[in-house]
Amino acid sequence: MNNYPHIKILILNWNGEKIIENCLNSVQKIKYNNYSIDVIDNGSSDQSNQIIIEKFPNIKLHMIEKNIGYSKAYNKIFNKLKNNNFEYYLILNNDVIVEDNLLNELYNTMNKYGDNHIYGPKIYYSNNNFLWYGGGYFNKFLGVTLHDGINKNESNYEYKTRKTKYVSGCCMLIKKKTIEDLYGFDENYTMYFEDVDLCYRASNISSFSYVSDSCSINHEVSYSLGKNSLYKKYIKIISQIKFIYKHNYKILFLLSLLINIIILPFYILINLNNKLFRL
Repeated sequence: MNNYPHIKILILNWNGEKIIENCLNSVQKIKYNNYSIDVIDNGSSDQSNQIIIEKFPNIKLHMIEKNIGYSKAYNKIFNKLKNNNFEYYLILNNDVIVEDNLLNELYNTMNKYGDNHIYGPKIYYSNNNFLWYGGGYFNKFLGVTLHDGINKNESNYEYKTRKTKYVSGCCMLIKKKTIEDLYGFDENYTMYFEDVDLCYRASNISSFSYVSDSCSINHEVSYSLGKNSLYKKYIKIISQIKFIYKHNYKILFLLSLLINIIILPFYILINLNNKLFRL
């Protein structure tokens, strides 16, 4: 008898013809005994749908006519699958390569800390040995988010499985009931801060975030929009302002906005320094 709960892997895709095949090949090699894979196509205009249909006939493909953003696309499928008989979601980017032990290790971590929490693995850049995510921190007043261990070689950076402020939406294991209790992602975020907002709201109902040190994935960071996209930077700033506004009293929001304007030059310098470090 299979005692492992069914985990539904949901992968959001948008114009991922250059990456989706590698992602799905790695996901299909996962050794966990009870999972299924669905791809949500968010209005792609390239050949990624055709690749999925022809090369992965056993994977369920949900096609959305146009790109409606991260939150709305996931919520649409959460509602569609609401009455299906499975217990957990693994929310996954299309620009990642996973290890075959991913679900087993996340499930083991979940068994240790409780199935009402949110879990994620370590995340590495796809083109080097540096960490991109080893845990997440945010300050709701300033709207600042940080990845623990980012741009560090793990041999020089030690940490253990632990509670963290948020799990990256790049890869998160979450109970289906928790998603439903939270009414999914906040659709006011088109891109960025959806995961931070979800994890923060989850913490208010005692569902906390944990990063596992026993599994990892590789991530091609900012594949969809490009690493240096001005549009990406604009959307991130807008999402940051929305997050601050939502989770603070209005007078604190105005004060926080002023502080962010003051520290913006320093933020730009830090980002330039990180880019130079990776060159």
